Amino acid sequence: MIETKKGTVRVAIALGTFIGLVGCAEQSDDAELAEQYGISGINGLSGINGLSGVNGLSGVNGLSGVNGLSGVNGLSTLNGLSGVNGLSGVNGLMTTDGGRQTVKYLIRCALAAGDTLTKQDQYGASYTFEGGMGLCPAWKNGGVHGPNFRTCQNLVSACLMAHVNTAGVHIPIWMTSEAPQIGWGLDLVNYPKQEGTFFGNIIETGSLTEMGMTGVTGPVAYYCEGAGFADGTVKGRLGVGQAGSNLPYKNQYGGTCNSNSNFVGAWSAGNSGQVADGYKTANVNGYVFQNGEPITVWRNPNTSSGGTSSTTILFNPSYAYRLTPKHVSGKSVDVAYASTNNGTAVQQWGNNTNTAQKFAILASGTNWKIAMTINTNKCIGPAYNGTGNSTVMEVQDCNGGAAQAWTATLVSGTTDTFNFKNVASNRCLDVQGYSGADGARLQIYDCTGGTNQKFAVSVN
Repeated sequence: MIETKKGTVRVAIALGTFIGLVGCAEQSDDAELAEQYGISGINGLSGINGLSGVNGLSGVNGLSGVNGLSGVNGLSTLNGLSGVNGLSGVNGLMTTDGGRQTVKYLIRCALAAGDTLTKQDQYGASYTFEGGMGLCPAWKNGGVHGPNFRTCQNLVSACLMAHVNTAGVHIPIWMTSEAPQIGWGLDLVNYPKQEGTFFGNIIETGSLTEMGMTGVTGPVAYYCEGAGFADGTVKGRLGVGQAGSNLPYKNQYGGTCNSNSNFVGAWSAGNSGQVADGYKTANVNGYVFQNGEPITVWRNPNTSSGGTSSTTILFNPSYAYRLTPKHVSGKSVDVAYASTNNGTAVQQWGNNTNTAQKFAILASGTNWKIAMTINTNKCIGPAYNGTGNSTVMEVQDCNGGAAQAWTATLVSGTTDTFNFKNVASNRCLDVQGYSGADGARLQIYDCTGGTNQKFAVSVN
């Protein structure tokens, strides 16, 4: 779906998590995407960040300090992605749910909107992945190894890094770059704070001298802090927990990008402020990332949850989520015996890895529904569609009704904890009586602000 407005062509796509997600073979339709996301070739690019670390930012799936994506993951830069020797179906990324999500967002970054790539997994099941940004379209049918494709690889790498969110709860982001597919230009109303700039090469492994990147050994992943780095920090994003040895990227210099001589900023027409839209060049050990290779991210520090507006936190439909009550430790929301039978009790139980504690949080109009991942046609809702205090929660066939619809509001001062309010009753999801016991029922009750009505949401 293309919308032309004031000379700017906006192409609707979805950008989001590509790692650590449950596999998804189907893509959202254009009408849905148009409501949520937008790309502009001259005004920057908006999307939803993701990249959970649960299944991807590790040696298992390739984005680690020792394995580039093409190292051990059935992915080759010597051949086109459409060929069996470019993206394998029998080993690596196409053989796991998390790996296929990596492919999904690799394709979104690399191929252009309107283009697709269909691949099979090891069992012969077909998955169709949609292009979006067109940062490396040549990779579909041909190899992208060698100095002529350096920028191609580096753009895709920065695109993937820009979408890293290890928490699994997404916020909208705005991207700028000298690359014409992204462009300069700001949306300071919806994205007023510059988070940081990402650059590197996470595709290749070993010396990148042959790529014309003398002195660089791949994979390398870097960021520099934006001027709004510490404003309204979001769990899983830059500014939170950026320490330790297991990060997918590192700050090479410290301090903000615009205060460092290794970075050259750029300002779009009409932007006369002190903070650049983004950065044209980034110097690392003598190699200069340029020609759009650095990608700068802007975000809104005052995001809220519920609905699909551009400043709204969104849950990803491909994640399996755990809901953890905050009044007690070591417990999760649980479906008794993992049963999908209607009327099954929804309760609190000790943490485990069973499907009983894995939930999909899916859009329901402008609200959310909470479904079992083992069968997403089974939702949790109040018994008999009740709206009164102490109505217990149970498993039901999903019906799209208000009794199964929830608003999700981020608890002030937190980055991962939510109140879930039932739309039909205007009452909150609640653990009965502040109980810490296994088997305590989930219910709806007047919203009190108590910790038994606060639930941490994490990738499960």
